[in-house]
Amino acid sequence: MDRRRNWSFLVREDETWFWRVTDANGTEESAGSFATLKDCTADATKHGYVVWRSEDERRRDLALGVTKALAREKTEE
Repeated sequence: MDRRRNWSFLVREDETWFWRVTDANGTEESAGSFATLKDCTADATKHGYVVWRSEDERRRDLALGVTKALAREKTEE
């Protein structure tokens, strides 16, 4: 089964947001509209949208993880 999905976040004429997803089975839209993109994205995640973290966030998490691991090694010595 093809799991690729094409997500779109769009603005209606009344300046509210909605999401649309297209996959091999067709197209689905959010049931309602949202005042902010953040609210729209939160609803989309409930329907399978995955929010990818930025490269900077991933690097920061890696740096923090390395720091914690090194600190743990020192305490175990």
